[in-house]
Amino acid sequence: MTQKHKKYVYRLEPESFYQFLLEYGKGVEILSEGESFVEFALYEPYEGLEPLEVFEVEVLPPEKVFRARRVGKFMVLPSWIKPVVIRQGVAFGTGLHATTRLCLGLLQEYLQEGWSVLDVGTGTGILAIACKKLRAGRVLAIDIDPLAVQECVHNAKENCVEIECWHAKPEDIRETFDLLVANLELEIFKRELPYLMKLFRRVGVFSGLYGKEDLRAFLDLLGLRPAKIKRLENWYGVVVVQ
Repeated sequence: MTQKHKKYVYRLEPESFYQFLLEYGKGVEILSEGESFVEFALYEPYEGLEPLEVFEVEVLPPEKVFRARRVGKFMVLPSWIKPVVIRQGVAFGTGLHATTRLCLGLLQEYLQEGWSVLDVGTGTGILAIACKKLRAGRVLAIDIDPLAVQECVHNAKENCVEIECWHAKPEDIRETFDLLVANLELEIFKRELPYLMKLFRRVGVFSGLYGKEDLRAFLDLLGLRPAKIKRLENWYGVVVVQ
């Protein structure tokens, strides 16, 4: 949303203007200059100066002005963007697939700072890394593919975050977490959902469901009403709150 601010326009002789700059100590917007004057604007009134005019202007928020920009091999990012660096490897999960994006969006909505997280079927580790960037506490990522576990370890180091990457199945885990995220497939959910439901105590984020038939089948397996269902490119994400 744009914000409205008052803009105060002043005019001073050049010598007085430069003296004013020393006293003011902040940036000003110079509107026009001549041999005998400097016309400038402030976004606050200044005691002792009478403005030529005052009017309202719309100011764009930083999110709309400062955007990520690539310069060669560098990516310049504003501070509110949390980068996740992923190597193009053999494991699934670059962050471009709709199911991964669904999970990333839902994690930002539900994950609370300090929560413990279990990422099931981690692939490259992107969701586990994202959780850590969102200030999660302990993060454990598991996968049955040893190559995926290697990618997860590599990408965690690349992103300078501490996550545990295990070669394991859901039934191998003997503890519970605040949040579980599982970006899998319906056939896997048919086998693993009973185990998954025992592994989290607050929020479960599930994705990998394509089309309404997959969604209906998953909801039948789930046997309870989800807190949220989100759709992206005919893929679905489901949130369960315990």
